[in-house]
Amino acid sequence: MTGAANSPDTIFDLIACGRERQASDLHIEPGQGAAYRIFTRIERLPASPQTLEVTAFLDATIDRLSRSRLEKNGFADAVFANDRIGAVRIHASRGRNGPRLAIRLLARSIPELSSLKLPEIVDSFVGLRSGLVLFVGPPGSGKTTTIAAILDRVNESLAKHIVTFEDPVEYSYRWSRGIVTQYEIGRDVASFAEGVRGALRADPDVLFIGELRGLDTVTACLHAAESGHVVFAALHTPSETPQAINRIIGLFAPAEQENARLRVADALRALVGLRLVPLRNGSGLRAAAEIVIANEAVRRLIRDGNAHQLRATVSTSRREGMQTLEAHLSEMIASGDVEAATARSVSLYPDEIREPSAPIRRR
Repeated sequence: MTGAANSPDTIFDLIACGRERQASDLHIEPGQGAAYRIFTRIERLPASPQTLEVTAFLDATIDRLSRSRLEKNGFADAVFANDRIGAVRIHASRGRNGPRLAIRLLARSIPELSSLKLPEIVDSFVGLRSGLVLFVGPPGSGKTTTIAAILDRVNESLAKHIVTFEDPVEYSYRWSRGIVTQYEIGRDVASFAEGVRGALRADPDVLFIGELRGLDTVTACLHAAESGHVVFAALHTPSETPQAINRIIGLFAPAEQENARLRVADALRALVGLRLVPLRNGSGLRAAAEIVIANEAVRRLIRDGNAHQLRATVSTSRREGMQTLEAHLSEMIASGDVEAATARSVSLYPDEIREPSAPIRRR
């Protein structure tokens, strides 16, 4: 991989090699070089695709609409798949030496929900009849993959109409016991908010909103949940789960925030915060989860504007399926799956992480 021709072949080679090495991302910038993200670290590569090769790769992988966005706005997102490299999400942006690429290597198929090894309470979300389930965390924390696994279980086991809104569409579903309608923002619908409003006239049972962007999307999301639909939504946030509630409420004008708290409290069914943690044996990543179940105590705190107190309620409500991120990380240490230092590195409360008193047997 030391040379680079004016064709996309080397970039396809890098993606294929990245899959073998369990890379999650491939970064390319002409004049700078190429690098993988493998688990949590960046690794520079000897191969250095040049401008013409990146341009040829984009010609081979993204459609005219995405190309026009790149030329007009300076960036574009698209998903491409073939048998050799599987599915990838391509983010192209304008650079000094030509287009830059950030390529996410997507799973070749939707994972089984059980394979994610999340707390058992997550399985119960499949059977919800209405309400909002929020998945929060930084980009690349497993939100989309987790929701896709839940939706796939719904599709396989229930006669429901699932409607998704994504930018771009990362996973494709085949109709099974249920049916699935997928929309890409900017291609099929203008925005998340417009898509959700339109979908409510298309007989949906379950909706997935790939990103809660702005007040219009949040308002449409709440309306869908309030009108008897199940809504799964992802919110990009680096903060802990209680702060995600405050971030949503903060989108509303001050005079509307009290009503917004009431609406969120009534619509919410669960809030899940995710962080991906490298496994001790180096075989991959696993999601650690903070789980908030919207019982009456949780709803009261949201209504009263006391979301900062949610963590205390979560810590004392394990019997209802709730848990802090630190509790889950402690379990992962106790099982021998994760190093204690690694677990502490993803926590805002590392002092709450517990280690077993007996030595862990390495796997």
